[in-house]
Amino acid sequence: MEKIPFVLGGNLQGGELVVAYPYDMVRSPWKTQEHTPTPDDHVFRWLAYSYASTHRLMTDARRRVCHTEDFQKEDGTVNGASWHTVAGSLNDFSYLHTNCFELSIYVGCDKYPHESQLPEEWENNRESLIVFMEQIHRGIKGVVRDLHGKGIPNAVISVEGVNHDIRTGNCKCQRQRAAGTGVRGAVSRALRGAGL
Repeated sequence: MEKIPFVLGGNLQGGELVVAYPYDMVRSPWKTQEHTPTPDDHVFRWLAYSYASTHRLMTDARRRVCHTEDFQKEDGTVNGASWHTVAGSLNDFSYLHTNCFELSIYVGCDKYPHESQLPEEWENNRESLIVFMEQIHRGIKGVVRDLHGKGIPNAVISVEGVNHDIRTGNCKCQRQRAAGTGVRGAVSRALRGAGL
């Protein structure tokens, strides 16, 4: 993940109908459930909503609840730590160490659906998968270069108002960052850091 810097990821799971976003680990050691937002919480909420709202069942008020929890009150999304805490999750690791915004996408109530159910499960999730992948085009993207046009590896890129920086890769210095507000501040700060 460091050599090929992914920006957006989704791990697909079964057993529930919800999209969980980081953080997945609670901050308070004595709690098992606690809303634990990242500095990019507004971006994660949007990414989760973009999947859940286009899924055929996640936000359907007429559908049955998979098990005991009803995620419809949050539009089919949930902060991972407020649902159940997971130490060392891929979502948290990706966000903290690789610049990748990763979600856990629970695509159906059955953990192991029967082969005959797969065409219906595909139709339930097809549009959501496409819309989720399209989200990669939101935010900022570009190449950080010095005054001579040479790429700057490991340049720090900051977004104003978000306490989570990212870095350009080691090759070609391309960077893309999912972002909401504050994009102008990120671009100007990256340019100043590059000596421009």
